[in-house]
Amino acid sequence: MTPNFFIIGAPKCGTSALAQYLDDHANVFFCNPKEPFYFSDDYPELSKQHELDDDESYLRLFAAADPAVHKAVGEGSTNYLASHRAIPRILEMVPDARFIVMLRDPIQVAHAFHMEQIWDRNEDEEDFRKAWALQDARARGENLPETCLAPQFLQYRDVAGFSEQIERFFALVPADRRLVLFQEDLKTDPRSVYVRTLAFLGLDDDGRDDFPVVNASHKHRFESVANLVLRPPKWIEPAVWRFRTWARNQKPWYIEAIKEKLRVKSKRAEISPEFETELRIHFSSEVERLEALLGTDLSHWKPGPTS
Repeated sequence: MTPNFFIIGAPKCGTSALAQYLDDHANVFFCNPKEPFYFSDDYPELSKQHELDDDESYLRLFAAADPAVHKAVGEGSTNYLASHRAIPRILEMVPDARFIVMLRDPIQVAHAFHMEQIWDRNEDEEDFRKAWALQDARARGENLPETCLAPQFLQYRDVAGFSEQIERFFALVPADRRLVLFQEDLKTDPRSVYVRTLAFLGLDDDGRDDFPVVNASHKHRFESVANLVLRPPKWIEPAVWRFRTWARNQKPWYIEAIKEKLRVKSKRAEISPEFETELRIHFSSEVERLEALLGTDLSHWKPGPTS
């Protein structure tokens, strides 16, 4: 089968939670991995991890979907919204595709995404403020970590700069086939957001009322093990990618148990008040532009009266 809906971003905005809730619905098929990164060929290294070389290999991710059961078939690559290539390529394959976007306070997105890049070994500067200051140099190709597979992910102001992404998205996809949600709403009233999403996908409400936290802040218990698994030496890289694909698809209990042991909960370091003010001012015009595009009041994302 061909997917007919896509959760396209933004990262760290609750997409993993929404994808899991939808995947539990009887009439939804969600691919594994959640983020195949197939259509964003302007991020060329990402899809290689999943050995997706052509449409045939990509569509195999949906081979187990049953057309008699699964009315909604989807995936959730969160870089598709930021990608300049993904949405046009999706529309070439699926002209009537539906798209779900999730947004969040851009400061929270940039901060959380920085931590995620450290986890993924895409980032090697653990201090968020220092990583923010490195953006211009990294845009020139300087100070990039050797293990970085997606230099675009280190441009935190662009990752959380939603207005241009939304404007480009709206120009390509008609209003009846796009849904914009907010992470804050999913957190405070998950059932309302869930029911709204089901209606958008043409699905019946299954009465779900349990919405556990998904993908909370975390870190590696053993950094050396993380380095080997996430960024293996080149000579064993193909074998490690294949093993990870097999483990993700088969989910043997012992691998899942080991993964849980290797992951520990961790809170993000606090942002200092002065740095938060700097970030609020940086994103203020961005937020105003987004308000105009969405017709939504986002004053809680703007600088306070003393900023």
